[in-house]
Amino acid sequence: MDSNKQKQRHKKALSKVSLKRKLKRKSSPKGNPYRGVTTEISLKLILSWAIALAAIVSLFRLLPYHLSQQAKLKELRIQVEETDARVTKLREQLNHNFDPQRTQSLMEQYSSLTSPNQSRIYWLPEENKKTKNQE
Repeated sequence: MDSNKQKQRHKKALSKVSLKRKLKRKSSPKGNPYRGVTTEISLKLILSWAIALAAIVSLFRLLPYHLSQQAKLKELRIQVEETDARVTKLREQLNHNFDPQRTQSLMEQYSSLTSPNQSRIYWLPEENKKTKNQE
């Protein structure tokens, strides 16, 4: 019986040792010990490149829209400059027309009435003279 007990003890000891070996094998990775870190860094790099590529593609898609907006802005600036010039001209004309010192001359300019001591002279264009002389 002692031999049976010894055999059983030996089997238990062997099974414990073999179990420990199996656990060690499962827990320690085979091959490169930095495999997890390498995989993580590789995935991060791939993801970063994908994001960078998507950003570049988006910029190229937005470029025509940006150029058309710049052209519209240029047209609007030209129109603003033209409108500013027109406003300046109209302001000058307004100041000229409402100048209190020039009231008399403005009334004569914009109406057919003249001072009693003056008479109006109308100039005829050259073409009218030629047609009258030919008739």
